[in-house]
Amino acid sequence: MERVPRFAAFRRTLANKNFAMFTAGSLVSVIGTWMQRVAVGWLTWELTGSAAWLGAVAAAEFMPTIIVAPVVGALADRFDRRKIALIGQVLATVQAAALAVLTITGVITPILIFLLQLASGVIQPATQTARLVLVPSLVPRENLGNAVAITSMTFNIARIMGPGLSGLAIATVGAGYSFAVNAASYFGVIASILAMQIPAQAAKAPDTRPLRAAVWTDIVEGARYAATHTDLRAALSLIAVSSLLTWPLSDLMAGVVDTKFGLGVAALATVTSAQGAGAICAGLFIAQKNNHENALRMGVVSLTLLGLTLVAFALNTSFLIAVPLAAAMSLLGGITSIGTQTATQMVADDRMRARTISTWYTVTRVCVATGSLTMGAIAQFTGFALPLALAGVLTFITGVYFYRNRRP
Repeated sequence: MERVPRFAAFRRTLANKNFAMFTAGSLVSVIGTWMQRVAVGWLTWELTGSAAWLGAVAAAEFMPTIIVAPVVGALADRFDRRKIALIGQVLATVQAAALAVLTITGVITPILIFLLQLASGVIQPATQTARLVLVPSLVPRENLGNAVAITSMTFNIARIMGPGLSGLAIATVGAGYSFAVNAASYFGVIASILAMQIPAQAAKAPDTRPLRAAVWTDIVEGARYAATHTDLRAALSLIAVSSLLTWPLSDLMAGVVDTKFGLGVAALATVTSAQGAGAICAGLFIAQKNNHENALRMGVVSLTLLGLTLVAFALNTSFLIAVPLAAAMSLLGGITSIGTQTATQMVADDRMRARTISTWYTVTRVCVATGSLTMGAIAQFTGFALPLALAGVLTFITGVYFYRNRRP
């Protein structure tokens, strides 16, 4: 097979007008999303000083996914995916605007943050699942792996820029203005989705069943498909472990930076940006892999190394060392995340694609929520070092198990 020049596939994928517009709109929107994520964590910590509250707010954002995402996946396989994505973007704009107004006017409380993040958890499956499923409609199949990697890198470029901008906003004008910028940023992705010319979804045979019954049947069918497909089951298992044990660190980072290192919002922005840089490197690395089996194989190796790095981060007491460790964890975690998403996109049958992606998305969100809530509760009594170290050990053990028992 002729070797494709490094990054040539990236340029070819971005030459697609629809995908280029999608990527540009997503970048603007996700920068705002990261500004809000950092500001929510900092504001919660500032109001409560409680690790348990940090975990609860993170869980509020992610727990509704277990109910909403499968429904959205079934609907996206049945109805217009672009319209579902647009509805989600509009609702997300309203949620961010409400958070901004309440914070700027000084009315905000931990309970209101919790409730608004709960609303965000209901809205996000419509914004994320439908958008992820749009990607295969924008590029030829041979460019799909690169498109997934570019989408992930867009997310992580924003992960670098967003925290820095949020830290600047918090330090100068307050957290509420980070939420206001996020509300405005959704207009970028809304404009890009409206401008794209997407081929119509394949026509389906008429279905006379009531919508509720049809959606429930589709959800069950999608879950059975993911559970019985060997590669999909492997990808979902890998991302479940990574999400449960390692991703919660990002949601708890405000408390870690304050209690472990005695530093403020500038340090939080620095370490979060370092995580984003590591994840971008992961996207560039995964883009060089030419099939889903390579992506899964590297995911197993990176998960094992990620466990050891998380233990080192938990035991470390120097912020100067913590920053590169955070970048390394994000690199390794990004390889697992992008690799499993790439594999899921590439092997899923198009008829089942939205439901399969919604399963991947549900696993990541629910596991992050569970891990954040559990680690936050433990850290409330023991500090952050113990739960993070235990999570690292469990991640390492699981990675070794996957490696020893991986499919040839």
